[in-house]
Amino acid sequence: MPTILLISDDDRFRDSIRQSIGRCGTAVLGVPNTREILRQPGARQVFGYDLIVAEVLSGDHDGLSRLVLFRNLHPNTPFIAVTRENEEAGLAYGGSAARTLHAWLVPVTSDCLAGLTDTAMRALNGELPPVPATHAR
Repeated sequence: MPTILLISDDDRFRDSIRQSIGRCGTAVLGVPNTREILRQPGARQVFGYDLIVAEVLSGDHDGLSRLVLFRNLHPNTPFIAVTRENEEAGLAYGGSAARTLHAWLVPVTSDCLAGLTDTAMRALNGELPPVPATHAR
């Protein structure tokens, strides 16, 4: 059974995501912040997750620093950065961070998590995030 690490500082949002993704036969560990992960034994910090899902914007880390932290701890683990509705700054900022660190970026709304569930299953099945087209000069 795949294990997903889910990081969101909003309890209701975290529970909604956990239920949505958990329906697909995965174990979902939901934590409110990055500090909770760093308190775990070193082996669990580095190994043990098949996918990491985290909000781009949160109280304890911004999107880029969280992505960098988890890329250092979990260099080969698929990562989905989540932005919520009305987070234009998070979408723009998270988009550049996600592309740089080879992560998925998924905007979600409180009433529709289907895109996140679909992306999680694609990531767990070994699909890689889309690579942006190079800019032509």
